[in-house]
Amino acid sequence: MANVYRARWGNKLFVPMPVASATVIEIGDNVAIVSDLLVPLSGIADAGDAAANREAGADAFVGIACSASKNGETDDVLVMMDGVVKLNQKVAAAIGIGDPVEPYASDAACEDQTVVEGATSPIAVCIKTHDNTTTETLCLLLPSKIFGTAQG
Repeated sequence: MANVYRARWGNKLFVPMPVASATVIEIGDNVAIVSDLLVPLSGIADAGDAAANREAGADAFVGIACSASKNGETDDVLVMMDGVVKLNQKVAAAIGIGDPVEPYASDAACEDQTVVEGATSPIAVCIKTHDNTTTETLCLLLPSKIFGTAQG
């Protein structure tokens, strides 16, 4: 689901970040820094398998895109680095409060706007328990591995 504003409530930290002219980023994309430029997680080089792709995505993850960039545009994209967001799960599954979530990845790449429960490569933590009938989860973004605790 593209161009979905994911921020919900509480303190938020927004930072403008540079984008290459050929990079397409949609609102709501999980984004990362690669070679000093912002890319959607799918723009990270294939690490070989799903687990390695999730880890590569989490290692470079900086936040959620709150503005978009079309092919040919070079304006900075506004990135939410801290705060409460509503994320889309790849499949409906129960997630409990305090459970970590990771980017969803296939053997080829991470997806830009989906997550799964998992503690190996977390980017956020669930803040509201839900059952297995929903694909949306309310989460608090975790500090990125690149920038650490940005507000800290």
